Amino acid sequence: MNARTEGAASTGAEVPVPVRVTTVMPTSVSARISGFGRVEATRSWSGIAEIEGRLTRYDDELQVGFVVREGDTLFEIDPRDYQIAVSQAEADVLRAEADLEDVRVNGENTEASLEIERAILEISRAERDRIQGLVDQGAVATTALDRSSPTFLSQQSTVTSLEATLALVDPDTLSAEASLAKAEADLESAQRDLARTEVKAPFTGRVTERGASAFEYARVGDVLVTSEDVSASEIEAAFQPTDLARLVGSVDVAEIVGLAGHEPGDTNFQTVFADVLTAEVVAMFGDGTSIAWPAELARITDRIDEVTGAIGIVARGEGAAFPDPATGRPPLVNGAFVEVVLTGPLIPDARLIPERAIRFEGTAAYVYGVGPDDRLVRLNVELGQSFGNMVHIKYGIDAGTQLVLSNPVPATVGLLLVPLEDGPSQ
Repeated sequence: MNARTEGAASTGAEVPVPVRVTTVMPTSVSARISGFGRVEATRSWSGIAEIEGRLTRYDDELQVGFVVREGDTLFEIDPRDYQIAVSQAEADVLRAEADLEDVRVNGENTEASLEIERAILEISRAERDRIQGLVDQGAVATTALDRSSPTFLSQQSTVTSLEATLALVDPDTLSAEASLAKAEADLESAQRDLARTEVKAPFTGRVTERGASAFEYARVGDVLVTSEDVSASEIEAAFQPTDLARLVGSVDVAEIVGLAGHEPGDTNFQTVFADVLTAEVVAMFGDGTSIAWPAELARITDRIDEVTGAIGIVARGEGAAFPDPATGRPPLVNGAFVEVVLTGPLIPDARLIPERAIRFEGTAAYVYGVGPDDRLVRLNVELGQSFGNMVHIKYGIDAGTQLVLSNPVPATVGLLLVPLEDGPSQ
């Protein structure tokens, strides 16, 4: 025992214990996690020949990598045969319309004739009945009745024949209407085939496959060109559930539901968290440089990968398929393996402390600090989000608190300390 220790022991003086400390300073921080995936087009399209014929137009510049604009004509099949088919179908429609009109007019004429013949029949019937009355009175011979009967019977036969003809008008009309409907359907089919002779790009896209050249004969089902949409790119990145839970845990759901205008109780990832989590796509290059593109969260996949246990989250980048001269960013090419970084909301005035300073008593967390007169104090804390080897303390520590990092011996509240600053905690 040296002289200083002997003196302190003999006089009963308190010996201060040196400890490493750091001063807690507030800072702003956001949770960040990373996942990886490949860039894919949001949609692709294949120009498939729906009719057959010789290609009369096919741009020789339409090579793989070429960008076609929405509405551009990509290829054209010789339309002449299909134009002829349309003309024939139009003629068939006119013929069917004429047949239907003929049935209608004949029906009207038959009905008018029937009315006249029925009137004549009634006159014949009245004349026969008059003669019959005279015969019954003995005023005329029965031969007069015999002479009137054939006229009456003939008129009756004419009326019956017209009634039979009129009865066929409705079936003939239905048949003519059916013929017209078939002719119109044939015309529509011919017009559709004619329209299929010219294929236009449904959206602006980059050609990924070219399957034919001008003057080749195309058959139904031949893939002539394939393109992928360049208006946006998507990356289905794989995230570990623990990382995702850590990020989601940094979000105050009750707060963001109000900020984002969602209904209370709406905690769906896609409708709530996508509004407050920011995303960016990062690509690494061979020289060690990295380039980032802004993105947004599109959706979360419906299952966990059976091999890696990862959850897929789809990030979407608008216009990333084109180079950006303003920022110097190159195009984000489909198939590239990239990193998707998700960042949580900013936590202002966060109290970050080293993870090694946290102690536990059961499930309760606490830390040691330097109190008044350099005395050891115990501070009960509630742990928040982890940021690497630092932990955000929700409450229990004020800014400016000197946090004890080393293990004081003995760890007795009120122990006199000699704080040795280890740098600010932030």
